[in-house]
Amino acid sequence: MRLETLHEFVIVAKHLNITKAAQELYISQPSLSARMSALEKELGYPLLDRTRQKLSLTPAGSVLLDYAQRIIGLYAEALAESEAAAKNRPTIKAATLAPDSPFYAALPNRESHPYTFVDLDLNTTATDALRKGLVDVAIDSDYSCIEELREESETLGITYRRLGTDRCFLAMMASHPLAHRDQLSRHDLEGQTIVINSGSHFDRWSKMVQTMIGPDIKVGFRMNTLESTSNLAFVDLGSSIYICGGGSSRAYLDQRSDVVILDKFGTCDLAYPIALVCRTADAENETSPVKEFVDEFLNRALDAC
Repeated sequence: MRLETLHEFVIVAKHLNITKAAQELYISQPSLSARMSALEKELGYPLLDRTRQKLSLTPAGSVLLDYAQRIIGLYAEALAESEAAAKNRPTIKAATLAPDSPFYAALPNRESHPYTFVDLDLNTTATDALRKGLVDVAIDSDYSCIEELREESETLGITYRRLGTDRCFLAMMASHPLAHRDQLSRHDLEGQTIVINSGSHFDRWSKMVQTMIGPDIKVGFRMNTLESTSNLAFVDLGSSIYICGGGSSRAYLDQRSDVVILDKFGTCDLAYPIALVCRTADAENETSPVKEFVDEFLNRALDAC
């Protein structure tokens, strides 16, 4: 299997539409369709479910997508690190950003600002990764909008630079009493239990969810720790509700017929604030390559808005 084929598969998974994917790849639709079929034949199992009106990933396709993105990222990382080593330039360690992220295009040019991606697992927060030196920058929820967490970040020496908002979604089992309402308001969540899939993120994300819902709505939270996002392809949410952002989480849940996904409260989109996060000492150091990276990223992100 060639790296180019993996890249084509990732673009198809991004659009779930062969025609749109072919347009992005600048190849013909029949050629791309034939390449996907050849890939499935090579592997011996289907990656794309073509039986529905809309193209979707099979469970095997979702798993391959997860690894394909990592492989492509590692390839780019290898090129960047080797080039940086050749030029003896410091390399910025950035928490991995998925190619389908709206902020991916804002990443600086690797030649002028060499960087490498670092995968953070579900149970490692951006704050912990920054404190331990695992990464220099990350895209994360803007927890500075919550006074308690803003004070904590100031104490820890962490700086948030607001980028905007990211779409969020709400998921529940199809058997849930709220699953088939024509419209769901935030008041419908009164007394409901929200599931959070990471012990490390539990306190922070529960506060963010409560902020999104509103302090007047009383909800409970429970933890259902997952080892990998891919487990969402089969995990039972029970009577709880899952509120999360992130395209990878959505992709795993979208393929399930036993899960209902909602994007709005009434007519309002579900969204949460997003920020670029780094150590305050780096952000305030005029000679720091991290500050140069952050400033360039923010400029590019602003231009894209």
